[in-house]
Amino acid sequence: MSMDKKQQQDAVSRRNFMKKSATVAGAAAGMAGVKTASAGSIAKNILPASVLGANEIIRTGHIGLGGMGRADLGFVMKRDDMLPVALCDLWPANLDRGMQMATYKNKAATKHHDFREIIENKDVDAVVIATPDHWHCLCTLHAADAGKDVYCEKPAATTIAEGKAMIDGVRRNKIVFQAGNMQRSGIHFQEAVELVKSGHIGKVSRVETYIHDKDPIESIGMGDDDLATYAAKGCDWDFHQGWTEHQPFNTNRWIYNFRWFLDYSGGKITDWGAHLIDIALWGMGGLDQDPLSVTCQGNKFVLEDNRTTPDTLETLWEFDDYILSFGNRVWSQYLPEGYQSHGILFHGTLGTLRVDRGGYQVYSVENNGGCEELQTGPKSLLNEPHWQNFCDCVRDRKDPICKVEVIEQTSKVCHMGTTAYKVGEKLYWDKENQQFGGKNKEVAAQANAWANREYQNGWSLEAPYDRRPKA
Repeated sequence: MSMDKKQQQDAVSRRNFMKKSATVAGAAAGMAGVKTASAGSIAKNILPASVLGANEIIRTGHIGLGGMGRADLGFVMKRDDMLPVALCDLWPANLDRGMQMATYKNKAATKHHDFREIIENKDVDAVVIATPDHWHCLCTLHAADAGKDVYCEKPAATTIAEGKAMIDGVRRNKIVFQAGNMQRSGIHFQEAVELVKSGHIGKVSRVETYIHDKDPIESIGMGDDDLATYAAKGCDWDFHQGWTEHQPFNTNRWIYNFRWFLDYSGGKITDWGAHLIDIALWGMGGLDQDPLSVTCQGNKFVLEDNRTTPDTLETLWEFDDYILSFGNRVWSQYLPEGYQSHGILFHGTLGTLRVDRGGYQVYSVENNGGCEELQTGPKSLLNEPHWQNFCDCVRDRKDPICKVEVIEQTSKVCHMGTTAYKVGEKLYWDKENQQFGGKNKEVAAQANAWANREYQNGWSLEAPYDRRPKA
């Protein structure tokens, strides 16, 4: 099908922009396609981590084999230079599904209940962490201390304190850490960020992020409280809850739906917000920025279920020279025509740029002179180049595109929003001391207590991480 005149102009404009952008062109060239390597001799990964040769296979241990965990396993399975050698999950059904996948490539893959058996496995070079959020930190700390490289799903963890500990563990042990924010590896996301940074849409002082769902009104319901039935099938409820305050068993606090409970996650703001806010912060300056303040309004206005996160949410962060927001409706997906259910809007003095996983588009704002309107073609790959980037960095020992400081910063901003929702007050951030401050000391103390809540049940952020009495 031939392009009309407007589409041709957009395509030419986009090509012209890309020719001028050496930064983006370099990034695109560096991540184009998925490389493969033939199986060669296998080098042990000893402390400090050894540099694997170009033809050596990266052997992976997988912790967490739910939906995202099996997706990650699938990306590993597609590569000739990676081999899954050990799998772990607390739920036997998930573990069995993962084993069915892994044995197509490695009949000798082993299965485990305790994630520390993966860490202790001398054959494992890199650990893939796709657990519920509240286990991301402890799994990372154990892996880092053992000299294992890490691919960990977002967000960094469940508290601000955990994020700091993860940075320390990764840097102290000199491991490679890649967070699962694969949008950063998408060429059209890189182009969009470069357009913002280059001033194409002028001075940006407002950024919106949003995700709106089409879930049915009944949503997740009230769950099932019958622990005996699930324990008989292998559910390890105490281990699943880990360091958090232990609660009575309910299926909604478990597989997948854990993310709607503040004990283990932060709802949509840490689920999808960790992807969207990541791109927003990247476009607006990266790591050298912290919000001045945060406010959050939300509640369960529509859904009748037992989640502890809101079904309707608006969060607002004030930075030095711009305002960032995150919005979510769990129960209504309506958006202007042409929009996807999620996205990021950068509003500049010359134009607005909208970007999502389907592509990006620049709209001119004529009142200030406007800018050249641009539009992407087909959406770019996300996961494949992200895994390629991780593998390249495992071999050359460089930082991946979503290094630990990046995901910690993004997660911290998300957790600020969750904390403001929990406390119910506007919060002020003390950048120098990396904690909440402001004139209202009582509110700041409540916020800091929640954002840095202590580990319980014998677990610790400091080694030895498991201080439970031995049986």
